[in-house]
Parts: sequence; structure tokens; C-alpha cells
Amino acid sequence: MLNKNKRKAVFKIKSLHRKREPSAFYYLRQKASFLIAAFSVIAFITGNMVGSHGWYAFWKSVMGGIDDSLIVYTGTVTPVEKVPDYEKWAEYGGISDENTYRQVPQDVLVTLPRYQSAIQKNENAQHGKGSDVYSVGNLGSYATGTEGQGSHPGVDIRMPTGTPVRSIANGVVFETKEDSGFGKYVVIRHPNVPDPQRPDKLTALYSVYAHLNAVYVEKGAIVSKGEYIADSGRTGFVSGSHLHFQIDREEAPWHPYWPFTSAEAQREGLNFVEAVDSGLFQARGYLYTVNPMLYVQANYPPAETMIAGNPSAENRPESNEQKGLISSVIAKLSERVSRLQARRDERLRIRIARMQTDSAEAQAIAMESQMPIEAEKSQKPIVTSSETIASADNSSEGIKSILKTNVFTVDFRHDGEFSGRQWEKLTVILLDEKGDPIVNPDLNYDLRLVTAYGNADFKPKFLSPLDFSEGQAVMDILPRGKRTVVIQAMPFPALSAPIRFAPET
Repeated sequence: MLNKNKRKAVFKIKSLHRKREPSAFYYLRQKASFLIAAFSVIAFITGNMVGSHGWYAFWKSVMGGIDDSLIVYTGTVTPVEKVPDYEKWAEYGGISDENTYRQVPQDVLVTLPRYQSAIQKNENAQHGKGSDVYSVGNLGSYATGTEGQGSHPGVDIRMPTGTPVRSIANGVVFETKEDSGFGKYVVIRHPNVPDPQRPDKLTALYSVYAHLNAVYVEKGAIVSKGEYIADSGRTGFVSGSHLHFQIDREEAPWHPYWPFTSAEAQREGLNFVEAVDSGLFQARGYLYTVNPMLYVQANYPPAETMIAGNPSAENRPESNEQKGLISSVIAKLSERVSRLQARRDERLRIRIARMQTDSAEAQAIAMESQMPIEAEKSQKPIVTSSETIASADNSSEGIKSILKTNVFTVDFRHDGEFSGRQWEKLTVILLDEKGDPIVNPDLNYDLRLVTAYGNADFKPKFLSPLDFSEGQAVMDILPRGKRTVVIQAMPFPALSAPIRFAPET
């Protein structure tokens, strides 16, 4: 074939359609179409996810967690609603460890009895209110079940297998697992709930439901107050069918929390049951857990939210009835301020009167703190003392008449020693004229914890009437230095027995 140059052959190549470069608007239109399509796909996926699972699941998948502000506290309920009346059930031949919840006659079921610390702390209480339901009290022992005699956190609630278990408050499922100790268990995190020590402050708590037969929630699920989450059972380390129920503080190093590890029990030469019965590291239980039944029974009201800057409310004309109500409130507040001022002046007078006796008393306490070690060891491990100052101006009788309360004096319980390295537990008890604890104290003021001798920090520093359950309040104390510490709950003159420094060996 003969190849010829096109130019030499006088051929000219020319396109039939002139090709033009697209303008900038062409590319913008293409990009906008892509963005619109991408947004449509994202909106479709988001809408389906929110519609099917709610905003909680959406935020968890996008942000990797739950927005705590979306979980609102609306009060508490008990972990189970109904349990058998065991005496009545026995007449039908019912056995809680053999029969299931479905086999319990409906007329035998009763509302879960109220947990009462006074009964749970009394070893000799028989057939008391709820004593046959709560087999182990808070921080109790397996041997007696008595509250405060061991290191078992939470309470054991006797019930047949298959009893419906419910969430005590709104929250998110923190964990669902099974092990040889707790068996099948569920841990629920409850954010934005009232702190049991300061109900006007918010915190996060973890409720634990253990020894379950079946679990109906998954980790990360959002649960509502009273929602059916599991069935009770007897899985794990148990001797009978029951529900282990406890509440951990957020500061606990793990959840569900236990005051000691297997290694720590072995170092003390104790097995698991012996360690619980001996109260091994009971102080940790008080520090990192809450008495669960007392908390749910308190059912603290939600914190009120104030809305500022509402012009319609500010400019709304007030009726005569509203004005009268406001005047009445102002008058009551003024009266209360005057009453508090008078009480403060009276407390100041009492303190001045006490200064005359403080010097001699401090010397006596200092001499007592110099006792030989052998004499200290001969004392009982649990010290309970109540002292009053013999003075017409500062006696408990005078305090009672001044403050118009049914509380005659206060009593203190502690173990009598401190190591200086950790917070110690102190129980404050309100007593009447006969020296008996007051179940319903008539207090309209706070008690201020101070040291009459030595130095110490208190948590909390003030005990309000809400802190007392059946006349008792448990608090933390951290003595400073090595000096003996003596405690007083103002305005009452009663002093605690000395708490002496005992370094850990």
C-alpha cells in the first residue's frame, strides 16, 4: 500500500461538531447533584435508624457512646414488685427453692416488704417485717444475715426462680455477663440521679442484679424505670433461689463491685465465705456501694429545673390571691431567717459556755491517749459511747428545749482506731430521753460535725434530716496526723469515745 502524506495530498481534517470545554457551572451542577444524592442516602439511613431504634442507638453508633443528658431521672422503684407471703404459701405446700414464680397462687403474692435497717441489724428479730424475705442485709454476713456484720455488698432477696426483675430507674445497660460467683447478672448505669449523701446533687450509680435465670436486655440498651429486664434464678455461687441486688457508686474501681479479691482473702488465710463473715475490708463496701433498698425506698424527687428569662411570666399581672400568697411566703421566710439567727446565737452562747470545760477535758483525753498498748488491746473492738457535759447551759435537756426537737442526744459508733491512710466509717445515731434510737426524728436543722479534740476531715461535713434512716446516718471521717480524735455533732454536746492512731503493720 502506498502511504502518502496527507498534507501533500491536500487533505484537510475538520470536525463536523466543534468540541467546547465545559464551563465552570457544568462541574458545579455535577458536584451539587452528588452532594444532594449523598445527603439523601445519609438522611434515609439516619431516619430509618432513629425510627427503628431511637436517638440513643443513633448517638451510640455515631459517637461511640450514650449522651447522658438524654437519660432523665424520674424516680425509683424496687427491683421486684411482688414476692410470695411465705407463711401463706406454705399452707399450699409451696417451697421457694423447688417451685417457680408461675406456680405461686395469685392470692399469695404480696408487695415486696419494706427493708428496715433496725430489723436487719437485730440478730434476735424473728418474723419481723421483711425479715423472712431479706436473707442477707446490706454488708451483712452469710452466717447471720445481719446488716453490718460482714462484707456482703447489697442485699439478698429471697424469691422463687422466674420472678420478674425490673430496672429500678431509667438508665443504660452497662454489662451483661455470667461468671462462677454472680452467675448471670445485669449491671445498669443510671446517670443524673440524686446522690444519696447529698440528694440535691446529681451523680451516676450502677444497679446490679445477679444470680439470674434469664436476661432479656443487651449491653448498650436503654431501659426505663420498671422495665422487665430479667428473671430471677439461682445461677453462680448460691445456696438457694434469690436475687442479689446492690448499687455501686461511680467511683468503684469495677462493676459489680466486691470489697475484696480472692488473693486478698487467701493472704488472710480465709476462704470466700469466711472472708465475708469476718467483714474483710467492710470499709470499702461503705465507700464504694450504697444501701440499695434504702435508696430505692427513698425515691428522691427529681431535681427542679428553673427557666430564666421568661418575659411572659415576668410581665404577667398578679392577682390579689397571688399577691397574698407571695406576702405569706415572704413572711414565713423572714420568720425562718429570724429563727435560724436566734438558734445561731444560742449555739454561740453554748459554745462559749463549753470553753470553760474544754481545757480540762482535752487534758483528760490526751492522758487517755497515752495508755499502754496492752490496755488498748483489752478494749472491745466496737466502741459505742455517749457523753454529755454537766452544765445547766449546755445539757442535752437544754438543747432539746431550745431547738424544740424530740432528739435528746446523739451517739457515735466506730471501731476505735484509725490508720491515717484511709477514710474511716462513723455512724451517728439520734437518741431519745431513754437512750433508744429515734426512728422518726423531728429535726428541722443540720448537724455540723466537728472535732472536740484532734483534727479530721468529714464527708459530708453536715448531716441533714434526709441523711438519717431510722435515726442512723453513716458518714466518712479521715483523721489527720497521729493525735487521738474526739468527735462532736453540733449543737449537741455529746462526745464520741476517743479514736486512737493504730498504724498498719
